[in-house]
Amino acid sequence: MTTVYLIAADSIRALLHKRLLVALALLALGVTAALTLWLDDALEAMRSTQDPGGGSRAGAMSEEELENLREGLDMMGPVFLSMFYGLTMFVGQLVSLYICCAAVSADIRSGTIRVVLAKPVSRVQFLLGKYFGAITALLVYSAVIGFAMLVFARTNHLDLNVAAQYAPWLMFCANLVVGSVGFLLSLLIHPLVAGLVAFFASATLLSPPNPLYFMLPSYDRFNVAGMIMDGRLIAADDVLLLTLYAVDVAAIMLLLAFWRFRTREVS
Repeated sequence: MTTVYLIAADSIRALLHKRLLVALALLALGVTAALTLWLDDALEAMRSTQDPGGGSRAGAMSEEELENLREGLDMMGPVFLSMFYGLTMFVGQLVSLYICCAAVSADIRSGTIRVVLAKPVSRVQFLLGKYFGAITALLVYSAVIGFAMLVFARTNHLDLNVAAQYAPWLMFCANLVVGSVGFLLSLLIHPLVAGLVAFFASATLLSPPNPLYFMLPSYDRFNVAGMIMDGRLIAADDVLLLTLYAVDVAAIMLLLAFWRFRTREVS
């Protein structure tokens, strides 16, 4: 197990030196900052408009109009949170595909894998180390986005409903599924093509009786943007089932990756 841990730690160190990954992380933070500033200005303008003592425009409005404006302001909170979640989840999928699709293929192209496997390291240990390193990076990304969502909500005085509170964990589950699919496909086809195929390899885009509908995982299960918008409740049991679904898909993808990597030419 120590060997797996060392390979995972080395993978994380290598990820920190990749400029594209840093660029994607900065993009996520930039989107968060820009969206926060824009929404802060929009909310402040709406609040100043609805304030009865805030100016002639508010004074000229009837009580009914003011009440409608207040209700509209309350309804905008879930919309803003949904926008934030949708953007960060999209960037998260790009990050997960980049990390997982390049986890093994980068070492194969550079020849590093031959040096590692020449030591007392089995292929299973190597693959597990690379996979756990990639998943750890995705977990850290989801934690950062969860903190950013909390700051975003507090800065803009938005209430986090139940769905929004579970959103960071479900985002990690979604990235786990997408990344695991990309991890497997990167051992079968070119990493760039693998990332593109994995991005669209969702049963959500299909319908019965297409057999792929019953074979492919569904990414849409973890998208809580609609729940945040509608204010729908999500129980802990639902989160547990979705977590088990993600772990199940990840385990299947990892087992298939073991089967493919066992006979993969690395020279």
